[in-house]
Amino acid sequence: MTRHSLSLSLFAWLFGIVIVAFAAYAFVSTRTASEQWMQTVYTGAQRSSAVIKHSTHYAMLLNRKEDVHNIIRTVARTPGVVGVRVYDKQGTIIFSAADEEIGHRVDLRAEACIICHDDVVPLQSVPAESRARVYRQSGERVLGLINPIENAPECSNADCHAHPAEQTVLGVLDVKMSMADADARLATTRRQVVTAAILIAILSGAVSAVFIYGMVRRPVKRLIEGAERVAQGDLDTRIDVGPRNEIGQLARAFNRMTTDLHEARREVTEWSQTLERKVLDKTAELGRTQRQVVHMEKMASLGKLSATVAHELNNPLAGILNYAKLVTRTLDETDLPDATRSELGRYMKLVQSESSRCGDIVRNLLLFARPSGGSFASHSVAQVAERALMLVRHHLEIANVRLETRFPEADDRVVCDADQLQQALVALFVNAVEAMSGDGALTVAIERLGDHVEISVTDTGPGIPPEVLPEIFEPFFSTKDGASGVGLGLAVVFGIVQRHQGTIQVDTEVGRGTTFRIRLPVQPADLSANRPSDPSPGPTVEARPSAAAEAAAPEGQGKRRVQAS
Repeated sequence: MTRHSLSLSLFAWLFGIVIVAFAAYAFVSTRTASEQWMQTVYTGAQRSSAVIKHSTHYAMLLNRKEDVHNIIRTVARTPGVVGVRVYDKQGTIIFSAADEEIGHRVDLRAEACIICHDDVVPLQSVPAESRARVYRQSGERVLGLINPIENAPECSNADCHAHPAEQTVLGVLDVKMSMADADARLATTRRQVVTAAILIAILSGAVSAVFIYGMVRRPVKRLIEGAERVAQGDLDTRIDVGPRNEIGQLARAFNRMTTDLHEARREVTEWSQTLERKVLDKTAELGRTQRQVVHMEKMASLGKLSATVAHELNNPLAGILNYAKLVTRTLDETDLPDATRSELGRYMKLVQSESSRCGDIVRNLLLFARPSGGSFASHSVAQVAERALMLVRHHLEIANVRLETRFPEADDRVVCDADQLQQALVALFVNAVEAMSGDGALTVAIERLGDHVEISVTDTGPGIPPEVLPEIFEPFFSTKDGASGVGLGLAVVFGIVQRHQGTIQVDTEVGRGTTFRIRLPVQPADLSANRPSDPSPGPTVEARPSAAAEAAAPEGQGKRRVQAS
C-alpha cells in the first residue's frame, strides 16, 4: 500500500477525525470534571463557613471568646480544612485555629487579601464574586473563602459592643479548604478519561482499517488488476460484483465495458476481413474497368484513324475505278488483236474488282468511324448524370475523392442521345478524378438557364497550364504517360457536344482546379444535322482560364496536366 493509496488516505482522514473527536471529548470531560470538583470544594467551604459563622454568632453576642476559640479549633480539625481565621476590619487576626496567629496583622496586599482590598483602607464590604480564591500553599492548592461578618441589629444594640449601626462589616471569617483530595481525584479522572479515549480511538481505528480494507481496498484492487489486464488486451476479464453500492455498480459497469469492447473487437476483425475481400473485389473490378476504358480509347483512336484513312483513300479509289471502266470501254472499241484485247481486258477487270474491294473496305471504315447519331429523345439530364456517376463511383471511392451533387428540382429535360451524353460525362468524371490524385472533391451541378441546361463538372486538381489549354480537345493530345490513355477522351466529349449542338467551356485556375461547363439546348434546332452523312459545323468551344485566375496569376502561370484521356 503506497502513500498515495486511496485506502491509506481514507484511513488517515478517518482516524485523524476520530483522534480529534476523542481528544475534544477528553478535554471537555476533564474540564467539566474539574469544574464539578471545584464547585464541590467551594460548596463544602461555604457550608463550613456558614456552620462556623452561625455557631459562633451567639458566643460573640455574649462576648464569650473562649467558646468562639473552641468552636473554631473543632471545625479546623475537620478533614480537608486547612485553617480558620477571623479578621477584624483592619486585618488583625482576632480568632484562629492556630493560637500563634492571634493578634497578628496580615498584609492587605497579600494574595488572600488583595482580592477585596484594592487600597489599604478599612473594609466596608466584600463583593460576592470576590469571596473565593485559589492559591498554592506548601505545594498544594488551597481554596480560601471569605465570609463577611455583618453588623446585625442585635449586635449594634448590645451593651457589650460599641459598634455604631452605620458600620456594615465588623470583620471577616476566612475558611481555607485543601484541594489536594479534589486534585488527586481530578487527576485520576483525567487519566481515566484520556486512557479510555486512547483505547476507544485505537479500537475505532482498527475497526475502520478492517472496514476500509474490506469495503474499499480489496474491491479497488480488483478493479485495478482488471483494468491492467484489459490494457494488456485480455478483454475476457470479469470482476466479481460486490454489494450493490457504488463500487459494485462500478464493477458491473466495468464488466459491461469489457463485454462491449470484446464485441467491438470481434466486429472490427470481421469488418476488416470483409473490407479486405471488398478491396480485392473492387481492385479486380477496377482492373476490368480500366481495361475497358483503355479498350474504348483504343477503339476511338482506331475510329479516328479509320475515318482519316477512309476520307483520304475514298476519292483516289473512286478515280481509279472510273478510269479502269473507261479504259475497258476504250479497249472494246480499239482494233487490237483478240489475244491482246483479252489480256488487257483481264487486267482491267482485275483493277476494277480490286478497286471495288478497296472501296468496300473504305465504306466499312467510315461506318466504324462515323456511327449513327443514335436515338434522340427527351431525357432528364440529372438521371443521365446519376447513371454516369454510378459507373465511376468505385473509381471515386478508391481514389478517396469526395462527391458533391447539386441537381435542380426544376425541369431539366433535353432532347439528346442519353447514351452518348452519359459517355461524355463518364469521360469528364474520370479525367477529374485522375487529375486530383486522391483526397480531392468532385462537384457535379446541373442548372436550367432559359432554353438551355448547363452541366458543370468541377475538380480541385492542379489546373490546366495556359500553354496547353488550346490543344486539350485535339485528338491524340495528352500529357499522360502511354499507359494512361491516348488522348481521345476530351476529343470524344467534344464530338458528342458537337452532335448535340451544344457548347463546352473550360474555367481553370492554376493550383485551384478546373471546371468543364457543357451547355445543351433543350430542343436542338435541326436533328438532321446529327446524321452521319451530314458534316455539321462544330459547336462553340470556349477553353479559357477562370476570371479569378486571369486576374490573380501572373502572365504565363496556371499549370495543370491536361486530363484528356
